[in-house]
Amino acid sequence: MSEKISKPFVLVPEYALLAPLPEHLKTRFVTALKLMHQDLASGLCWEQIATQSAISPYHFHRQFSELFNETPGQYLSRLRLQYAVHYIFAAQDYKIIDIAQECGFSSSQALGKALKNALGLTAKEIRAMGVMGTPRETSELLAKLAHPSEADSLENTLAQNLPCELVWYPQRGMKVLPNSSEDWDTVFETFGEKSTRIMGMTPVNQLENRWQDIKTYVGDWQVPVSEYTKLLAEGHYFCCDVYLVSDTAYAVALEQLFKVIESKGYQLDANGYLVEIIRDIEMTETGGVTFSFQVPVMV
Repeated sequence: MSEKISKPFVLVPEYALLAPLPEHLKTRFVTALKLMHQDLASGLCWEQIATQSAISPYHFHRQFSELFNETPGQYLSRLRLQYAVHYIFAAQDYKIIDIAQECGFSSSQALGKALKNALGLTAKEIRAMGVMGTPRETSELLAKLAHPSEADSLENTLAQNLPCELVWYPQRGMKVLPNSSEDWDTVFETFGEKSTRIMGMTPVNQLENRWQDIKTYVGDWQVPVSEYTKLLAEGHYFCCDVYLVSDTAYAVALEQLFKVIESKGYQLDANGYLVEIIRDIEMTETGGVTFSFQVPVMV
């Protein structure tokens, strides 16, 4: 079998929604979306973003609402919350007031009110979930910030077409990087484009544990075999390669992969490791990442 799926599946709702548009309209929406994503700290309102994108606020609101199934104001608020929740989870020492300002909220109180309204939790409770919660609980929380659609979230709808394949791999390994963060964004900041050398290995039998009880090994898999300090057993892995730009899409892709495994009747190898490899990374403010997810199964 092939080593991996050659072309990643794109799990980005905005890309799917913009794809059928005429080029001139797509260009204006792309400009607006870039402003929304790149300049959250400025606190620009959607009307200002429309004007800077050469679209009248009236037409922007109407066209955006029809295309995205939410108003531009709702989209911008949801986007700010996505970033805020990410920082609350990933950066335990990042002060809530600083997160609020970074994400375009006027104060920590404003952020707190938005979190409570959208998620039913305080910033303190969300931060605690990053330690005491489970991956399943985290995924359920992130799902509340997914892109709305008529039936289900757009991320879930797109993921129904996620291409997966069964691949047999020989024994592999990596050189574990001591004191390396298990947070992927920190890995990206540390290694930049060299992140494509990085592999994460998480014991399958720990995936239902609390985050504090899960040990993910992070290492360089592009080293000589003689430098391996952690081995990955040969065997069958159910795999997918997926391009994504949000924590929500990341969680949805993994969840869908496990659903496909179950639907195919395969049993997880409880003694194996969930493997995550960075296939490609775009080092820009709004750039995405291509992950290769590989789950060991018994065949």
